[in-house]
Amino acid sequence: MLELKGITGVFYTMSEWIMRFSGINLLWFLISLPFFILFVTVEMSSIAGFVFFGAAGWLFATLLFFPATAAVFSVIREWVVEEDFSSIIKTYFFHLRTDYKMNAKTGAVFALVWLVWYYGYFYFYTEQNSAAILFMVIGIAMFIYTVNFLSISSHYRMTAAAKAKNAFFLSAGRPLTGVFIAASSGVLLWLSVTQLLWLFPLVTCSMIAFLSFTAFYREAQKISGKTVSDDAG
Repeated sequence: MLELKGITGVFYTMSEWIMRFSGINLLWFLISLPFFILFVTVEMSSIAGFVFFGAAGWLFATLLFFPATAAVFSVIREWVVEEDFSSIIKTYFFHLRTDYKMNAKTGAVFALVWLVWYYGYFYFYTEQNSAAILFMVIGIAMFIYTVNFLSISSHYRMTAAAKAKNAFFLSAGRPLTGVFIAASSGVLLWLSVTQLLWLFPLVTCSMIAFLSFTAFYREAQKISGKTVSDDAG
């Protein structure tokens, strides 16, 4: 294969990565679309809407959103670790299908926890209660934990309990990594929701997964290197 060099090679490489990020993000967006539609169509001012949003949100997050997001992390892992850039569609649906049951079971738990958080935050925010700030801080910590769990799940084969434990230790023991994940993800989400809406279906999830997994993988390599050094000593 002809290798392009200079400015032409730079633009070619950039276009390749843009296509990769947008391709996998679009697949994630289309699969998760029913979940996103809830946020713009369901009116939560009534009890019926409140209950319907909770039931439908939990179901769609469990069966669609969480497995679709986990598959994005698995593909990103292959790019970062294996440097495998084979067919995006084929690779994405392979991970989605292979790990679907496991991710759906895990997603059911995460969806329930996030739903409780959302209801709590929504209540205090609408009541203009200062507790909304506390819920926001809790939400940021939960986001970091969830992202670390997805990174661990894509990189290691272990039980759900082991993943949960390691995600906790990673989130609590590597605060700078957590700050990076929260800050980079926060900027991307803010831009995608308030400024550049086209980013959300094209690159938001894939970029968050890439930045988060890269940060996680760097920490995993440090921990592995330290373990080897300790064993050698």
